Amino acid sequence: MPTSPGDFRAQEGAGARNRGERLVVVANPNAGGGRAGRARIEIEAAVSRAFENAEVVWTRGRGDATALAREAALGGANIVAALGGDGTCNEVVNGLMGEAGPVAPRVIFATLPFGTGGDLVRSLEVPRPLADALWVASTGTTVHVDVGRVDFERGGGRWFINVAGVGANAEVCQRVNRSDKRFGGTLTFLGATLATVASFQPQPASWSWSGPDGDGECEMETLAAFVANAHYCGAGLWVGRGGSMADGAFDVTLLPRLSIADAAVAVVRSRTGALDRIPGARCFRANSVQMRGTLAVETDGEPHDAGAAQFSVRPRALQVRGAWRRPPISLG
Repeated sequence: MPTSPGDFRAQEGAGARNRGERLVVVANPNAGGGRAGRARIEIEAAVSRAFENAEVVWTRGRGDATALAREAALGGANIVAALGGDGTCNEVVNGLMGEAGPVAPRVIFATLPFGTGGDLVRSLEVPRPLADALWVASTGTTVHVDVGRVDFERGGGRWFINVAGVGANAEVCQRVNRSDKRFGGTLTFLGATLATVASFQPQPASWSWSGPDGDGECEMETLAAFVANAHYCGAGLWVGRGGSMADGAFDVTLLPRLSIADAAVAVVRSRTGALDRIPGARCFRANSVQMRGTLAVETDGEPHDAGAAQFSVRPRALQVRGAWRRPPISLG
């Protein structure tokens, strides 16, 4: 097998194809502002060059990626890859996870970046060029990683592999999803974040948690909260600095009401991983977090309705293939 992305490209068509694993790519044609759909022929050709036994299935609407991923997992795929952004990854993960855990534990999840945010791939260190991402899907390191779960008091629940957010985070995601994303991920999220900082009204919430840093609780007028399984959200906010995707715990940050000036500074500090330097922030590691209040929730960039929620972690529940220079614990 090739030993680097460059080696993969050099060997395309000369024995570099993965012949031992069956790959199903769940592809979102709307990813990247529609670029994925316009490049359909080129994408399918690249996948065919990388894997001898591969199929690309295209979504048609919201929720399709979940159904297609589950069908692939139960139908004998070795690897199920999400081609798109963080929202597509979230849908695919929800297809690979059932109510109690993975629907097919042997199946490996992979990512082929093609979306606006691309925060999960930063943690997995997957390169953006498609040939390089396919090389990682073929030859990368496989790790059993944690998966987060949020269950809503009103009923229902959702898995997340990257970061769940509360409060202003959810409004940012709503603004991003309403935009045309023509300026790319970073500028789109930055504009949505600044607009939200200027208008969002924090709401009172009761928080309680338990985990490696002990049990705790607090009442807080909450601006935002991050429940991080991976490291990044919001196109580069570093909210899981020092954490691991395979340590059985979330890195949690609760942000109180801030002045507009302090909130702007908080955005800057969030990009450098210095959340503990934000005035009034509560930062801790936990494997169970409960929020009681009327704040909205988002999972991996997908917003949900407001209401009380319980966040919990399923340790090492899913096999994920990435390009970690220093992989987290629990190699597959």
